[in-house]
Amino acid sequence: MLTLQAPAKINLGLEVLRRRADGYHDLNTVFAPVTLFDTITLSLRSDTQFTLQISGNDTLSASDDNLCLKAARLLCHTIGTSLPGMDIHLTKRIPTGGGLGGGSADAAALLVGANQLWGNPVPPETLHQVGLLLGSDVPFFLEGGIAHAVGRGEILTPHSITLPWAVLLVNPGIHVATPWAFRAVNRVTERPATDFVKLLMLGAEDSASLRRGMVNDFEESVMLEYPAIMQLKQRLYDAGAMFALMSGSGSTLFGLFLTEEDAKGASTLFPEYWSAVARFHEGGVVVE
Repeated sequence: MLTLQAPAKINLGLEVLRRRADGYHDLNTVFAPVTLFDTITLSLRSDTQFTLQISGNDTLSASDDNLCLKAARLLCHTIGTSLPGMDIHLTKRIPTGGGLGGGSADAAALLVGANQLWGNPVPPETLHQVGLLLGSDVPFFLEGGIAHAVGRGEILTPHSITLPWAVLLVNPGIHVATPWAFRAVNRVTERPATDFVKLLMLGAEDSASLRRGMVNDFEESVMLEYPAIMQLKQRLYDAGAMFALMSGSGSTLFGLFLTEEDAKGASTLFPEYWSAVARFHEGGVVVE
């Protein structure tokens, strides 16, 4: 048996730079993992079947469309030899479809854990290739740490930046479909890329620079469609956040606070919504 912790991520800035000929978009973003984890427990079976049980604070289907099952079967197919199946138990704490990357994090944890239980038959670069077939940000979760990402989000440059803030996550329970969000941005001309890494380095000393320069290109159209998300961002500032932004294509917002106590105090102002206080996580998937 093997237990793994799959961290959520937030986007510290996110730009949609251009639409590509293949239908995808080139992005400019900084991924940062935080200490909110889904837990995955894996046990080898005596046959070749894969089973999935899900518990926790979210109602997900254990159907064949689940990314954990897809990851297990795809890795097994990639290895190409007869391997024992697995019983997978997923405990959800990361809100589904909220811009925190929970599904991709779970898939990455499954790849790491299954590969280990099967005796590490494939190297990390193969795990990355398999991960990319499952989702553009799965490779990030295989590495973890703070990373600047371009391309579809899979071309990663790690950065050793110490982010001193506590993070308050607030999810209003609004599902924002990612394909709709990209269509709503309607990127018909290329936009210049912001140097988010430089802004983060400045922001560690002067949080006002984050408010001046960090953006999420999905915010305008998402908040126009769902004004409650715009109001929630303002409420985070009213609660004392030094900086607030929507993560991914939404609908989770995060606020950065000087201390964990400040973030916990602010969390009490959002009783009607799911919320969590976290710190920045230095790694990726945690194998226990």
